[in-house]
Amino acid sequence: MNRRNDWQYLLKIANEDLEKKGYSLHLVEDEDGYYSCEVWKDGEFIDIYAENYWDDELSELITDAWHHVCKYLAR
Repeated sequence: MNRRNDWQYLLKIANEDLEKKGYSLHLVEDEDGYYSCEVWKDGEFIDIYAENYWDDELSELITDAWHHVCKYLAR
């Protein structure tokens, strides 16, 4: 599995977990090639977790965002 597939698989697993609670993560690429991770709830945008990540940092970004949402839900 290459790096791109690694983060794609990780995003799939994170979203399968979060969808049980109505949440999802969406990666958005801007015109400069940077990525942001948006958090959505029940199909509506609620927050940007982080901005300005490169494609080689996406696995870290997804993992951090996933844990962030899980910690929020655990409160």
